[in-house]
Amino acid sequence: MHDHTVRPQIGPWEIVAFGCELAMLVSLAVAGWQGADAMPARLALAVVMPAFVVAVWAVWMAPTSPRRLHNPWRLLGQVVLFALTGAALAAVGHPWWGVGVAAISILDVAVLAVRER
Repeated sequence: MHDHTVRPQIGPWEIVAFGCELAMLVSLAVAGWQGADAMPARLALAVVMPAFVVAVWAVWMAPTSPRRLHNPWRLLGQVVLFALTGAALAAVGHPWWGVGVAAISILDVAVLAVRER
């Protein structure tokens, strides 16, 4: 039997995208942890912030999602999520990390969106 399923090409930009997605989750966990004083609040934010983004990404951004948004809406959603992640890092005292994560991620999703056209 032959497998005739179409598999997406995975190149350097897709690898960078995956790294950016992981960096977003780690960044949100760090921002959540450093964004509160009380231990229960720190723990809750460090878990809830990345979990929320995972849920949003899985439903509307993931390549295998049946409800995946079409561009330009998906691009806009990704840019907003990465920009908010950068802002969250900046808000807890890591402005350069925030700018770096947001800038690299937004550049990558823009390149992938243009390539998708």
